[in-house]
Amino acid sequence: MYRGILDSGWVQIEPLTVLVGKNESGKTSLLKALHKFNPFGDEPFSIEAEWPRGHRQERRDDLPVCTVRFSLTPEESAEFAEKTGEQCRSEYVDITRDYAGRLETIFPGSNLSGKVHPHPVEDVCRSLPQLTQPIGAPFAQKANEFLSELRRLVAEGRYSQLEALHSRHVTELGNPTIRLNQNPQQQNEQQFFSSYSVLLGQVAAKTKEFASPRLTAHDFVVSRLPTFIYMSDYRSFEGAALLDQVQQRKQQNTLTEVDNTFLTILDLSGLELASLVSQGNAPNQKELRQYDLDDGAATLTQMIADRWKQRKYEVQFRADGQFFFTFVKDALDRALIRLEERSKGFQWFFSFDLLFMHETQGTFKDSVILLDEPGLHLHPDAQKDLLVRLADYAAGNTLIYSTHLPFMIDLRHPERIRALSESDHGIVVSDNLYEAQPEGRFTVQAALGMSWASAHLGSPRNLVVEGVEDYWYLTSLSNLLARSELEHLPEDLYVTAAWGASEAAYLATFMVGQKLDVVALFDTDKAGDDARNKLIKSWVARYRESRIAALSLGEIAESPKSEFLIEDIFPDDFYLSIIQDVYERQLRAPGPNNLKLVGSGPLVKRVERAMEGLDIKFNKGSVAKVLKARLDRMKTAEELPKHTRETAIKIMRGIAVALDALESRAAGN
Repeated sequence: MYRGILDSGWVQIEPLTVLVGKNESGKTSLLKALHKFNPFGDEPFSIEAEWPRGHRQERRDDLPVCTVRFSLTPEESAEFAEKTGEQCRSEYVDITRDYAGRLETIFPGSNLSGKVHPHPVEDVCRSLPQLTQPIGAPFAQKANEFLSELRRLVAEGRYSQLEALHSRHVTELGNPTIRLNQNPQQQNEQQFFSSYSVLLGQVAAKTKEFASPRLTAHDFVVSRLPTFIYMSDYRSFEGAALLDQVQQRKQQNTLTEVDNTFLTILDLSGLELASLVSQGNAPNQKELRQYDLDDGAATLTQMIADRWKQRKYEVQFRADGQFFFTFVKDALDRALIRLEERSKGFQWFFSFDLLFMHETQGTFKDSVILLDEPGLHLHPDAQKDLLVRLADYAAGNTLIYSTHLPFMIDLRHPERIRALSESDHGIVVSDNLYEAQPEGRFTVQAALGMSWASAHLGSPRNLVVEGVEDYWYLTSLSNLLARSELEHLPEDLYVTAAWGASEAAYLATFMVGQKLDVVALFDTDKAGDDARNKLIKSWVARYRESRIAALSLGEIAESPKSEFLIEDIFPDDFYLSIIQDVYERQLRAPGPNNLKLVGSGPLVKRVERAMEGLDIKFNKGSVAKVLKARLDRMKTAEELPKHTRETAIKIMRGIAVALDALESRAAGN
């Protein structure tokens, strides 16, 4: 119940995940809801501003806005058992945050049931002392900061931190000295300090008094939560500044965003603002300062090496008195050009990368990074570079980004894609692109089309398949066979996935019009047979000179079955083992390994009927992603089931024969 999202459903997260959808499809809402689950700063949910419109009667602050499931490592499970005296029989734990900011933990398979809220500490905190004017600004700022922290720790149930709160807050707040004839400000500060220190003592006492394994378990988990960081403001850095003025604003706590980005450059370069200002005021330190600037520039240059793939860049710093300049030159143009005068694309990427590097030194490490529409203003080639950088950042964190840009989708990793769609029940998220609305999958379709369009000039030979599952299986199997020095798809063959049999036929005819060799591969079922027959009658039979072939998957696989889909390459038990992995939690309810295929026909249809009997919605795309990943990890084709290996070779051979026939036909003409 957050903005336009009534229930998104579970969203499976990879180390790098992309949320795809049109503008106003709910991408930002999803990221913001997740961000507020455990933000770096104090950014609570607002039930007044964020509760979905039209559902006012259902509104309540104890409703969980976001539920996040975390896996537990064996080491964490062992430590959990040691501290709580309870075995956590599950490999995961669910954590919720509601509109009131309260965190709750759910431990499946353990005796730690029940909620941690309400807790007696909450009763103590209902009477927090109030700040009375007049009061000193520094004291008021620190007091409000501490009150906010106390409320947050109580709501989140971070009990180990509550016990240690008293000594830290009392020390940092500073005990105002009691004097005779105190002025009103001193009296108010002393009164607040006394009341607050007493309350902190009560909090610590209640925390110890009501300690339990359930609360210890809750505290154990929430203390290990990663920080969720949201970014949508990708501002460009400026490398020029008046050093003494920046220092003055820093001392006055009035730094601007431009100042902060400039200080980030200095920090990454290992340069200190105060030292540069001092050197600028001392004529006899000019040589020493230039040495420091050169060393700092070399440090930054080394950090950004290989991050901007289009060209190699070098950073140089110059200073004249208190004027500081950042220059950037590249391998093609050795002229020094100020950072602000570089291309907008370079400025964006340079700034984005530097901000990430700077923040990764602390806050961003082992975090969940949420990026809203990165790369909007970048050239497509630069967007591809950005994808590489995002993959690098995801190596040490979990990274989720949203986009509606085709070039911001890496088709080599379909397991990362999640599509957003609008439904009668609000915005929903799915990894099944076939279930998404046309607008939701348009970006992926565009990515497929643009990828083909950018490659077809260098790939005159093409294979069109009905769907993305066909694309994943055939390419992964071909790569595996190639690693094993067995028959595989030709190296110069470009595979394009359509969105069904009829669209595969349309794409094939379009490619023929571009004077390309095309093999269209259809499933052996009614839809595939109809589309194949139509293509043969419309093109293959009518235009003998056309270099196009229409194949049936079952025929080239030499299958005797009347229906044959791509999944029928795999033996039943092998495919079911993947389903057990994908649907492990859902299948636990009816019992492990209790999935029995129902009826006859293609494998996926028998699985669908079996899952339907268990009231489980089957998504063959989710299974395909996991199975593709397993194929990609195999070192040789010997790891494949014998039936799969032999059938895959027949399919590869059938496609190759069809391509050779097209070339022979052209030579005969």
